[in-house]
Amino acid sequence: MKPRVDSIELADADPAGVPGHCSAVVHVSLSDGRQFSVLAATPGWFAEAFARLGLDCYFGPLVLFVRTMDMSLVRRAVAEMVKSGDQCLCRYDTPRTTLARVLDEFKARVP
Repeated sequence: MKPRVDSIELADADPAGVPGHCSAVVHVSLSDGRQFSVLAATPGWFAEAFARLGLDCYFGPLVLFVRTMDMSLVRRAVAEMVKSGDQCLCRYDTPRTTLARVLDEFKARVP
């Protein structure tokens, strides 16, 4: 059975007010009370952060890439994620943090 999405909220935009070049956290609440936190970024923001940190690779929480951090586009992405159940939301769910923090922590662990 397809889960019903009760609400979607964008939080922790970095930088705020620049939807075409940022990262954010997408909070998704389902009708059964479960909540998911999905890391999202525009490809340009991610590439810039990757280069700034001098990373050669990345393995960590999945990132939802969107062309722009526009709420209608994010809603469409979440709708696609729940089309066949909650598997995608479960895979993308990240402990309540930001992508910038995740990348910084990854950099600290990689020699």
